[in-house]
Amino acid sequence: MNASDAPVFGDPDWNHYRARVGAVLTDIEADMQQRGYGLSSEGLTLEVAERLPVAVATDEDFQVLEALVKSLRPLAREAVRATREDQAGQYRLLLL
Repeated sequence: MNASDAPVFGDPDWNHYRARVGAVLTDIEADMQQRGYGLSSEGLTLEVAERLPVAVATDEDFQVLEALVKSLRPLAREAVRATREDQAGQYRLLLL
């Protein structure tokens, strides 16, 4: 599936798709923080596309996925922070 063909707000599969992107994004953020690395929004978008079965073959595909990644990134960072706080600084990394 191309990113431009992915569900959008109002589609029946929107919540499931957004949750999948958010979960992958949270895993990537946790991984990058554990390693002490950072990713730009472009790099993060490509990493999300790689971990999901989403193709970014055109500029439109990339822009659509990047917009979703940018909007969900603060939520992913908060999820990582909350998990670390709940687990006393420990975050279990789920390797796929």
